[in-house]
Amino acid sequence: MKSTGKSHWERFYAAVTAGNDEQAEKLVSLLGSTDEARLLEMAQGGADLRWWGLRGLAAVGDGTVIPVVAAALEEDDPALRAVAALALAALYQRHSETAPPFLPRLADLLADDDGLVRQTAADSLAQCGDAAVDVLAVALNSSHEGVRVRAATALHRIGTLATAPSLFHHLEDPNPLVRHYAYETLDQLGLLTNVLLKK
Repeated sequence: MKSTGKSHWERFYAAVTAGNDEQAEKLVSLLGSTDEARLLEMAQGGADLRWWGLRGLAAVGDGTVIPVVAAALEEDDPALRAVAALALAALYQRHSETAPPFLPRLADLLADDDGLVRQTAADSLAQCGDAAVDVLAVALNSSHEGVRVRAATALHRIGTLATAPSLFHHLEDPNPLVRHYAYETLDQLGLLTNVLLKK
């Protein structure tokens, strides 16, 4: 990327305000911690600015921005809810001690009205690994079949021993996809060798 004499932030902000999403995405990775305050300001601006503010915080934010990101999980715009979900997972990777209290709010999106938001929430919870197991176990007991399927999928992707207790209880779940993910995960963990499954 050739130099224009402008800072990474200036070029990023110019790309965002010009609607050049491809360029903005390239420049996100060049932002740094010194840009955090401006990204926080963006995350509370107009809809498009908010989206890119959240996207930038996902890349460079510290643990103190997590409450702002988590609040965006309740935005009216599904695109903002989805990017907030992705941002929370990204922040968890760097600040695992700060993010877990907000994971129940992320799990609520497993029942979101928007399909992309539902899928993004499941993917983001899976990225949080064992920290998300408890909230996914609660979701796995939901009366909402779609929520149970997405929770089972996320637990399957996590695939650690911590997922086993909740999945054991769903080997005979009414939903065939939940049963499938429970069986596959437990089998991969080597925990079904002596378990007799009822037909």
